[in-house]
Amino acid sequence: MSRILFLSVFFSWILFAPQPSASGGDEERIVALENIWNQAQINHDATAMGSMLHPDFVFTDFDGTVMSKPQFLASIRDISNRVIQEVSNDMKVHRFGDTAVVTGATHEKGNQRGKAYEHYGRFTDTWIKHDSEWICVASHLGLLQK
Repeated sequence: MSRILFLSVFFSWILFAPQPSASGGDEERIVALENIWNQAQINHDATAMGSMLHPDFVFTDFDGTVMSKPQFLASIRDISNRVIQEVSNDMKVHRFGDTAVVTGATHEKGNQRGKAYEHYGRFTDTWIKHDSEWICVASHLGLLQK
């Protein structure tokens, strides 16, 4: 009897033991996409950026400007805004099934229409898994006072 009890407890422990996270790879992929996003901005690569965005993507900039995907991609192509540095850190991926919300900090330096700027901010990006790929549906940027 004690052997049956031991086996029952042992096998129930295996059944209910925490399983390794299958989403870990997805979270790494999303963070990689966030970093690719930064490089696309620096390189004015609207093609790369566009491949990461849902057709109904919406961007809310720090000044309250709201842009659709075509408007946002036009801003990426705009060579009058030269991004010299774009670094994201403190990124956290908050997973909700096939939806992920990324929060993080950003530091950007550049020249817009010949005028130098440097921004520190916080961002929130919302990603969905669509046809086995992660695409961004919304992005919001807020500036921090320095």
